[in-house]
Amino acid sequence: MFFSIICPTFNSSDYLEKTLNSLLEQTYKQFEIIFSDDGSEDNTIEILENYRSKFNYIGVNIHIIKNQHYGPGYARNKALKVAKSDWISFIDSDDLWSNDKLLKVSNFLEKNKGYNCILHRQYFIGSNNKIKKYDFDLYFNQKLSVKKQLYTRNFFAMSAVTLKKELINNEDGFNEIYQNAQDYDLWIRIGDKFKIFILPEYLGSYCERLGNITSRSYEKRIGNVLKILIRNRKNISFIVLIFSILKVLFNKEWFKKYLN
Repeated sequence: MFFSIICPTFNSSDYLEKTLNSLLEQTYKQFEIIFSDDGSEDNTIEILENYRSKFNYIGVNIHIIKNQHYGPGYARNKALKVAKSDWISFIDSDDLWSNDKLLKVSNFLEKNKGYNCILHRQYFIGSNNKIKKYDFDLYFNQKLSVKKQLYTRNFFAMSAVTLKKELINNEDGFNEIYQNAQDYDLWIRIGDKFKIFILPEYLGSYCERLGNITSRSYEKRIGNVLKILIRNRKNISFIVLIFSILKVLFNKEWFKKYLN
């Protein structure tokens, strides 16, 4: 199997090399990487160029797309246009994969042709270096509607997703209006067209960065999620919609921010 890995970047120089090294160390080499930069003003592009020869040495082609600062949805859409594979894997520029991530994903998909999306468990590394476990497979029931389940709990993590490119293309890609949560919007729009399997293995880590945790970004993200829920409410009952809205409004982050 061959994968197209999409990695958007934006002023990522402080943490990008760890991500790059986790890609270099993949034991499965049948992939290309598309870095789509969102108008970085630091030396992100320079770091990417310096790694080009390292990837070429192991037989992996990389593409570096330089965009203006239009947001991650725009950057990912630009990358999708040049992706050669039918299978897309996403990774963010501050996240990490275990060295056998692609090997285990490819092994499963080779033996299980009926799926068009595969995920896996993931570690959450907080800004205080505390580690939590995200067991997404425990939240997902293959017998129930994917869309309805996404309304009550998002069991997707961007850097844990590998899916068929046609699923994204059929929905015209990421909605670039949303500066955040555009991935959640796409998963809901694909909805019950997903045929998902979640590997019960920890094959990656999401790394929290304090620079992204601000009052403005939190409130904007909440606003976007509410718009997404309301806009995509077709075939969702009123009770499920209200429950989802209340869950978004009064989550742990809200209590921590406003009641502490």
